[in-house]
Amino acid sequence: MKTLDLHIIDIVHNSLRAGASRIVIEMEDLETQDRLSIKIIDNGCGMPQDMIDAINDHFYSCRKERKIGMGIALLKYHSQICNGNFYLKSKVGEGTEIYASYQRSHIDLQPRGDLSGCFANFICQYSDREFVIRYIMDEDTFELTTSDVKEVFEGIELNNYEIIKSLTELIHENIGY
Repeated sequence: MKTLDLHIIDIVHNSLRAGASRIVIEMEDLETQDRLSIKIIDNGCGMPQDMIDAINDHFYSCRKERKIGMGIALLKYHSQICNGNFYLKSKVGEGTEIYASYQRSHIDLQPRGDLSGCFANFICQYSDREFVIRYIMDEDTFELTTSDVKEVFEGIELNNYEIIKSLTELIHENIGY
C-alpha cells in the first residue's frame, strides 16, 4: 500500500466484514511532537488471541478466498520503519483497536493520500453504520460523524455524488488532505 488512506480503507473493510456497526477513525497529526498516528476502533466481532498472534507474526488472512493477508502486516512494517509504534488489541464479542504511529518527519513516511475522499466515502457509502472521524492537529480538532451528516441531510440518501463531493470538500478544508 502506497499511501496511508489505503491502509485505513483496508482496516475499515476488515471492520465492516467483522460486522462493526460503529467505527472510530482517529488521526493525530502533531507537528510539534513530530508524530502522526492512526487509530481505528470498531465494535465488530473481535478476534481470539491465536488470531491476533498469527496476524502479528506473519501475513495472515482469515478470508477463504486467499491464504495470506498483507494489510495489517504492511501497516505494522511501515510504522516501525518510521520510528513509530504499532499495536493490535481485540476481544471476542467486543471489537478491535488498531494503532500505528509514525515519526512525521521521517523520509519513509508514506503520503497521506486522499484522506478527505476516503472519510467522506465511508460516511456516505455505509450510512447504515456509525462512523466517527476525528482528526487532531496541534491547535485544532476536526470531528465529523455519520449522525451529524444525516442530521444535516435529513431524509436524503447520503450515497449521492453531490453529497460525497460536498463532504470531501468540507473535510479537506478542515484537515488539508
